[in-house]
Amino acid sequence: MKKSIIILLASITLFYCKPIEDKPQQVTTIKQPKEPVIEKPYSNPSLIYSNSAGVFFQTLYRNNFFDLMMSFTSDRTIKQFGKSKILNYYKHNFKFDYAIGKLSNIYYEGDTINLSYTHACIYGTRRKVVIPFCLENDSIKIILYSLTRNPLE
Repeated sequence: MKKSIIILLASITLFYCKPIEDKPQQVTTIKQPKEPVIEKPYSNPSLIYSNSAGVFFQTLYRNNFFDLMMSFTSDRTIKQFGKSKILNYYKHNFKFDYAIGKLSNIYYEGDTINLSYTHACIYGTRRKVVIPFCLENDSIKIILYSLTRNPLE
């Protein structure tokens, strides 16, 4: 008897309940700037094995792979300064042993791909580091504009 009364009350309640009609909401779209489209597998060259190119280049530096660093240096930098000067610079003057943190932003300026790291910690101070790269033969390569002690700061 109790079960039938509960079922009767539940069915009456459900019968008189009306669904609430939602008003459609207006959707606003934000236009994103156009980026170059590369239609190949592994089509984002700024990410190498789930790491950004900056972290990859820093790993080469920390493990003293200076010849590989030369392989990932842009041709225009090599033409501007010369291979032996850059290699000597990487070995003795280049300082890239600070924590750069996670990649914050990727933005394009012509054929230059700028990787922005906003959580870099240089000598105990939080800084923003922007590393310029370019795309050459499906590889991302660093661009050095000068051979100063800290060209990325």
